[in-house]
Amino acid sequence: MTQTAPLPEGFKPPLDMFYQWEQQQPENTWLRQHDGQQWRDFSWADVGRMARQLAAGLLAEGLEAGDRVGLYAENSAHWVIADVAIMMAGLVSVPIYTSMPEDKIRYVVDHSGMKLLLVGDQCALSVAQVSEAFSAHTRVKGMGLQGSDWQTLCDQAESLVGNPQPNADDLWSIAYTSGTTGKPKGVLHSFNTLASSVFDIQQLSETDSDSRFFSYLPLAHIAERSVVELHSLYSGGMVGFNRSKESFVEDLLEIQPTFFFSVPRIWANLKAGIVAKLGEAVWQRCIDEPEFGAATGKQVLASMGLDKIKLALTGSAPIPPSDIIAWRCLGMPLCEGFGQSESMSSCFNRIDNFKVGSIGLPLSERTEVTVSDKGEMLLRSPGNMLGYYKAPDKTAETIVDGWIHTGDKARIDEDGFVFITGRVKDIFKTAKGKYVAPAPIENKFALFTGVEQCCLVGLGMPQTMMLTVLADGVEFTPTLHADLQAHMHALNEALEVHERMSHIIVCREPWSIENGLLTHTLKVLRDDVEKHYQTSLQKAMAGDDCVYWETS
Repeated sequence: MTQTAPLPEGFKPPLDMFYQWEQQQPENTWLRQHDGQQWRDFSWADVGRMARQLAAGLLAEGLEAGDRVGLYAENSAHWVIADVAIMMAGLVSVPIYTSMPEDKIRYVVDHSGMKLLLVGDQCALSVAQVSEAFSAHTRVKGMGLQGSDWQTLCDQAESLVGNPQPNADDLWSIAYTSGTTGKPKGVLHSFNTLASSVFDIQQLSETDSDSRFFSYLPLAHIAERSVVELHSLYSGGMVGFNRSKESFVEDLLEIQPTFFFSVPRIWANLKAGIVAKLGEAVWQRCIDEPEFGAATGKQVLASMGLDKIKLALTGSAPIPPSDIIAWRCLGMPLCEGFGQSESMSSCFNRIDNFKVGSIGLPLSERTEVTVSDKGEMLLRSPGNMLGYYKAPDKTAETIVDGWIHTGDKARIDEDGFVFITGRVKDIFKTAKGKYVAPAPIENKFALFTGVEQCCLVGLGMPQTMMLTVLADGVEFTPTLHADLQAHMHALNEALEVHERMSHIIVCREPWSIENGLLTHTLKVLRDDVEKHYQTSLQKAMAGDDCVYWETS
């Protein structure tokens, strides 16, 4: 058991929170989704009725307490209802990213011992394809709004009655990591662990039953599941679901969220759209003149459905400090935080107590954060995972005396703010025999306007080299070329000799999940990126110019 501090006073497991809101505000809307024709609202009472019916249907399939049920589906009301039903039935949920290819789905299905897999309408594989590939060993049922399996499951048994409640220490879910360094690991959480972290997030955020959440990042991602789905359970607020990338702003305008979570890449894309609309001069004036920035920001945010936000979070990857400053100049209360599948009880900047560039202060008094002698950030709290599924050696390596070894290098300043300085395993050694930590250099390089993605490489090379992808619409010009050269030279002046870049390679194609260069949580697969661009790296080193533009 990793719990070293008592659970928060007043804490209840997530299913208890559902029953609380079902009783206190049964007719209030909890989930809001477009069904292809119109927006449809699901009240707490609606969800309770449907979840009890589905739970009974799952048990009628022959499933027993503790059996694994996969959720391979797009974000939707049905996803959340299925999650509640799985809890009611005493089963264990196993979320799967909709973008996962068949071989990785097979790994999760086999490794978890999954008995039944629920499949949505908008996944990389259709219900028919999943059924053909997996039905020999795992039952497959459609759970989309347009399928018939869902209703069949709900109708095949008498609904559960009362408020079924598993033991709070029972296994609740297995969350598979993105697998940046190998096979995904199955992170084990009970009904108490992850949920206690979310309880603290809700207390700090001061969200309530009038709060509105916007769900668009994959619910298979532990962060989205925590700060949106579970957060709504602890606040009693409403969750609205995004239909697609194309309807993103339209859906924001419809839902009008008061709490918004996103990853740095999305914040950068939204900012690029605003800059394109306002122009560089107006954008810079927003940053330089607070009153002008606030007035302009009010109009800009209102046009995007973001003007009602009381708290915005960014996490999952580092964000350039300049982006936080810019968003705050527009009136967006953006705060950077940190969490991982193993523990969401980490650090959080407050609206009125923050340091740009840090991940903030410990989440609560129950969160202990320290840095090891080797510079690695360690976490200890009631929110720590139980361990990794079927991996006792890896568990023992990661949890030592109740402390989660995060794999992140960090420092803590005199005020208690935590700063991430890199990944322990990302450090590489150049041909000069000295180690380089890429993250701090990448963070500084990303301050250049127009940089969307970047990755510093240099294992065994004479000097480091920066691979980068520029934002959509940013194309080669002599001025841009010269500016990139100047940016690299300016950065090099502040770096140690062995860290300095010899070249910048401007990559033609964005890095994505589809081309295998990003994980399903949008993290850069460093080794794969370096292998993918070997030819371009060689061409750059053979040329005379320090900035190399890929042309094909």
